[in-house]
Amino acid sequence: MYRLEELSSAQARELMSREDAIVIIPVGSVEQHCEGPLGTDLMIAQGVAEAACERVSGPCVLAPPIAYGFSAEWSLAPGTVSLSLQALQLLLRDVITSLVRSGARNVVIVNGHYGNSPAVEAALRDMMPSLPPEVAVVQVNYWEALELDVGHASDAEAEVMKALGYSVDFGRCECLQGSPRGAKVYVRPGEGPATLRSPARGLTRDFIGSAVAEAIEAALGAARGSRRPLP
Repeated sequence: MYRLEELSSAQARELMSREDAIVIIPVGSVEQHCEGPLGTDLMIAQGVAEAACERVSGPCVLAPPIAYGFSAEWSLAPGTVSLSLQALQLLLRDVITSLVRSGARNVVIVNGHYGNSPAVEAALRDMMPSLPPEVAVVQVNYWEALELDVGHASDAEAEVMKALGYSVDFGRCECLQGSPRGAKVYVRPGEGPATLRSPARGLTRDFIGSAVAEAIEAALGAARGSRRPLP
């Protein structure tokens, strides 16, 4: 694994332009997580991306993370820092364009925050027509790779953090209620918390890294297959 910020310009160009090289950009958020760290989603995105980068089959370059995401629903909670959807899309576009200009052929967004997904998808869809046919850019949501509903500040999310080497206690959220997708969403204060019964017990960093690495390679393979030149 190589860290982009530690490479020289020539080294970055040589590595990223290899046909089998993968560049991973972790994208997280800084938002309330009850009594837990504001950077939970960022810490997970970084940890998951690093574990996966160590396990993909080709050379892997880990880019510095994009720390802030789309967290408008928590914007009134102290410490939450949210980008607008448009700002996040433009930021992603500029970062990816710079990497492709530097020779990157396989770029992966490892997303640690559910609220980012629409912005990432929109940015990638908007970029597709302008990308060279040999370039693949994909999004991998870590919870989908793990087939895990992590919710928000849930027991499951705490287990993911634990597997990545963090000890967290989200404590007592004033109120959690179910969303249409089955996750748990922090809402206005109520009588007490409702937490997920975590299906994540026993998760390990090795398992997380292997599962996400497999999802990355599958997504890139599908993307390459869908970008065949028109006759």
